[in-house]
Amino acid sequence: MIKIERTEYAFASLNASPDEWEAMKAIVGYCASHFNHTDLRYSLPFPEEQRHGKIESLCEAMNTVWDNPPIEDMYRDDLLLIAKCIIHTEGKELPKVNPKLQEAIAQQLLDIDVYHLFDDDNVTPEQWDLWNCERRIHDTKSWIIALHAKQTDKAGHPYAQHPLRVQMRLLELFPNVDEDTRHAALLHDVMEDCGITAEDLRERGYSEQTIQTVAAVTKNKDDGLTYAQRIDQLAAKGPLAAIQVKLCDLLDNNDPSRLSALSEEQARSLNKRYSKAIQVLKARIAEP
Repeated sequence: MIKIERTEYAFASLNASPDEWEAMKAIVGYCASHFNHTDLRYSLPFPEEQRHGKIESLCEAMNTVWDNPPIEDMYRDDLLLIAKCIIHTEGKELPKVNPKLQEAIAQQLLDIDVYHLFDDDNVTPEQWDLWNCERRIHDTKSWIIALHAKQTDKAGHPYAQHPLRVQMRLLELFPNVDEDTRHAALLHDVMEDCGITAEDLRERGYSEQTIQTVAAVTKNKDDGLTYAQRIDQLAAKGPLAAIQVKLCDLLDNNDPSRLSALSEEQARSLNKRYSKAIQVLKARIAEP
C-alpha cells in the first residue's frame, strides 16, 4: 500500500511495496521513452522545452538514485510527475506492468489527493489550474474506459483506446484547445454507443459546451442524411469544437495502422470515405 506524507515545505516521504515501486518505475520509464506518444508533452505545468527532460531525469533518479522505499524527502515536482505518469497512462497496456496493479496505484494516488498535498506552497494559480484540469480529464478517462469496457473496434481492439487517442490528437493538432473540448473528445461516442444522454452528462457536471459538442458529433439515425451529408452539415453549421473533435476522430479512424487490420476491400472503402470527410473538415477549420 502506498503511503505519502508531507515532511516539510516542498518535500514528502513515499513508501510503497516492492511490486508497487517496480511498477511505478516501469510506468515512468515508459513515459520517458515514449514521451512523444503521450499527452504528457502537452499537459505538464512546465515550459514546453523542459517537459521531456524532467521525465527523463525522474526516470534516471528512480532507477539509479533512489533505493527501494521508503524514500525520504522526495521533492514535490518529482512526486507530482510520478503521479502524472501513472494517472495519464491508466487504461493503457504497458510492458512489465500488471494492469490491475497499475489501476490500484492510480486510485491510491487519487485517494491520497497527491495533487493537493502542497496547496499552500508558492505555486502559481496557473500551475494548480493545470493540475486540477488534468485531474478532471483523468476522471473522464476513467469513466469512458468503464463505459466502453465491453466494446471493440472493427479490428477487435478495446474500443476505449480510440477516444483516448482522439483526445491526444486533439492536443497535438490544437495545443491551445480548452478543457471542455478535451472532455468532448473523450466522450464523443458515449451518446451513440453507450446510451448516455445529455442529461446524464449534465448530472455529472459537464459544461453545456461539452454536451453540445458531443451532441453535434453524434449520429442521428432518424435524420435521413447520408454520411457525406452529415459531414457537410457539421462543417457548415457545427460549432468549431465539434468540427475539431470530428476531425481528430476521423484521423484516428483513417490511421493506416488501424485500417491495415481490416480486409483490403473494407480498408479501401473506409479510407475513401474518411479521406473525403477529412478534407471537408480541414477546409472548414482553415477558413478565416
